[in-house]
Amino acid sequence: MDNEIPPLRSPQDTPPIHTQADLERQWRALMGPLGFGRRSVWMMLLDDDHRVAQPVVQIDEIPRVPGSEDATGMARLLEHVRNDLGASAAFLVTRPGRGGMSAADRAWARMLSDAAAAAGMEPWPVHRANDQELAVCSIDDLAA
Repeated sequence: MDNEIPPLRSPQDTPPIHTQADLERQWRALMGPLGFGRRSVWMMLLDDDHRVAQPVVQIDEIPRVPGSEDATGMARLLEHVRNDLGASAAFLVTRPGRGGMSAADRAWARMLSDAAAAAGMEPWPVHRANDQELAVCSIDDLAA
């Protein structure tokens, strides 16, 4: 995908997200020019029609790698999201710096993917971004 930043729309004006490319385009619009001062996880809730259901949630100051308590907390949160809101969740992990996927990026992507699967949510690929690039964490990336 190119580095062009699409226009940011309100959740009700955002087209449905059906593909990984749609999701990446939405993350790119939300992030704008890349550059991050701290590690964060961003969570986008999608309704049954694949529309953005609520404002995106930003979780700041995450540790370099997730611990077991992070995984447990995320699993509980996602069960609540699925049961009470009927939504699925897509994630973006952001951090300062440059370069490709780091071991820490991989650990967060695995944990978030596993938590969503455990909650019985529709699978959406986790994305990652740093000061240089925004990209999908592919299945091959997670298996490495």
